[in-house]
Amino acid sequence: MCRELTLLEEKMTWHQAVLYALPDAVLLFGDGRCIDGNVAAARLFGLAGREEVVGRDISWFSPQKQPDGRGSGEAISARIQDAVRGRPGRFAWKCRRAGGTTFDAEIALVTVRIDDAVVITVRIRDTSRENLLLAEARAAEWRAEMVIQGNPMPIVIWDLDMTIRAVNKAFLQMTGYERRALESMSVHDFESLDRTAWKITDALLKGQTVLEEVTLDLPVGTRTLIRYSTPLVGGDGNVIDVMTVYQDITLQRQWG
Repeated sequence: MCRELTLLEEKMTWHQAVLYALPDAVLLFGDGRCIDGNVAAARLFGLAGREEVVGRDISWFSPQKQPDGRGSGEAISARIQDAVRGRPGRFAWKCRRAGGTTFDAEIALVTVRIDDAVVITVRIRDTSRENLLLAEARAAEWRAEMVIQGNPMPIVIWDLDMTIRAVNKAFLQMTGYERRALESMSVHDFESLDRTAWKITDALLKGQTVLEEVTLDLPVGTRTLIRYSTPLVGGDGNVIDVMTVYQDITLQRQWG
């Protein structure tokens, strides 16, 4: 086994030059053991230098089990077999550092033939932070959804293409629409009858809050409403949605 690894390493001079220049963490495996890696990979796994990754069994880089309960050895062997058969894979994986801590990663696995030897090339991208941010964003979205649904004011959330993403119960009661019917509707279905109102899209295009009085033809009848539309901005400063809050002033206008 050692002689085979030595011969393989001698054939890899050109490939090593490419490997060491890559900014991404990359490990090369032959016969289940790491035969090379770059500095980025060593740092990612908490090792002092690339020399420390060489010779380690592929199982060393993962905890005993993956989050789905499957053994890491069994799972990675299946992925390698797929790659050997010409089906390179990209998948989520739980990795383990030298100190024993684990981290979420995206693995890109392909096979490379160097002379007569088959080498497994593994690119590892740490996704721990983006997974955390995604979880936080989903939690924030869930909290926002709860606030919207519990709000007594009729509210609509519009996607950037101006289709309806969410409405609350108060909006359904005010308009007479069924939730299912709204799934195929867009901002164009809520144009003011008098055609003098600003469009909701102005809140998106101009990045400004739009406050206007509108008259809409709804299933419950014609209603005069105050419509307050404001862009919702994400952490990167870009608009991600538009929120519209309505107030029914039909009776006030009739009595006025």
